[in-house]
Amino acid sequence: MSTVIHSPRQSSVSSPNSQSQDDQLPHLLSLKVMRLSRPQLTSTLPIYYESNTEKTSPLVDGLESLNISDLTASHPIDRNQCNEIQIRDFGLSQMLKLPSAFGNIYLGENFSTFISINNESPFAVQQVGVKIELQTSSQRFVLSDTTTTPLTALEPQKTYDITVAHEIKELGVHILVCSVHYNAPDGKRRHFRKFYKFQVSNPLAVKTKLNNLIDGRVFLEAQLQNVSAGPMFLERMKFEPSEHFVFEDLNQVVTNNNSVFGDSFIHPQDIRQYLYMLSPKDDQNDRISRTTNALGKLDIVWRSYMGDLGRLQTSQLTRKAPMLEDLEVQPFLQEPVRVILEHPFKLGIRVKNHSAENMKLVLTAIKTKMGSVLLSGLSSVQLGDVPANQSAETQLEFFPLTSGLQRVGGLRVMDLLSGYTKDIDHVCDIFVLSHPNDDIESII
Repeated sequence: MSTVIHSPRQSSVSSPNSQSQDDQLPHLLSLKVMRLSRPQLTSTLPIYYESNTEKTSPLVDGLESLNISDLTASHPIDRNQCNEIQIRDFGLSQMLKLPSAFGNIYLGENFSTFISINNESPFAVQQVGVKIELQTSSQRFVLSDTTTTPLTALEPQKTYDITVAHEIKELGVHILVCSVHYNAPDGKRRHFRKFYKFQVSNPLAVKTKLNNLIDGRVFLEAQLQNVSAGPMFLERMKFEPSEHFVFEDLNQVVTNNNSVFGDSFIHPQDIRQYLYMLSPKDDQNDRISRTTNALGKLDIVWRSYMGDLGRLQTSQLTRKAPMLEDLEVQPFLQEPVRVILEHPFKLGIRVKNHSAENMKLVLTAIKTKMGSVLLSGLSSVQLGDVPANQSAETQLEFFPLTSGLQRVGGLRVMDLLSGYTKDIDHVCDIFVLSHPNDDIESII
């Protein structure tokens, strides 16, 4: 279906050496540009009627004589049978109508145009060529050019039609430039140009929130809002990580792999929040992934309520990369451990060298900063030589003095070669049970 685009301005262009009365003569050809778009369902106001044999009136008798019970709209809605509700119950008929306006054009959609050249003169014109261009704020595209292979002759009252399409990839004002060239019956070469201006809007607003974890993982929350004038069906919402990350999509139900949102419809102004977990691709050499600000892109494909396809790929999602210290201390467990009051337990400690130099590390305890969880045994452990971007591991035994949620900390790592020292006041938190038969729920 098509909607006529009105031209805001028209200019006749001739040879610079022939500024004559010919410029003021009307052209033999006319040009119309129409936007091709899908039709819409016609809105109606259905009349619901229920036959009543107990009470009669002139109105009821008249309706019965018209046999209105045969009409679809005469059947009342049964609110207890929602699965039988039809499209007419929403005020929409099965009839289609042509768009009454030019409509909105959004980024990522295909803009289709129908150009018609009509010979309104009583004479045939020769060598008819058309050049269609689309100009944006930064580029100019040639959508069609038949000036090199023109139509030999266009008879009176005949039309020369061209259809072009272009995927919209820029926001802002776009100008469709249509140039028509032809030979008049007197042999003169004439041409004119028309300009059609339209605005391209953004259908989606994307915002991001980030949470950087100490182990290099990043939780990325993408907030997607439908800022268009109509509802959308999200056909695909795909995250493409940068080369330094792998990711996990946290928007699927694990049991059946369906979306946590249920359906894929987003109404105007509605917001959805998508969550992705990014992890360094190389765990052994993750310095680049920890310091890069590039995270990835979102690739979104949607359809309008009449099935028009649109696609939008965001620019690179970035972050302010956290500062990476030369030494990093991470706790780990070989297997799950229940920590009991006044019972020693073992905790693994991993120390990673993020610097570009080799280190010789020693791990010591600062008992005055340990709180209710003390180090048991030796207060100093030699970690040995740790090359650049490598790590060393050891196991420490701790002794909890108080039940409940407690802090493990009070450690110091020193490089014997450079003298660099790092104090770790907080390694992790543990929950200490007061009795082996207790569980967390009974303690809290």
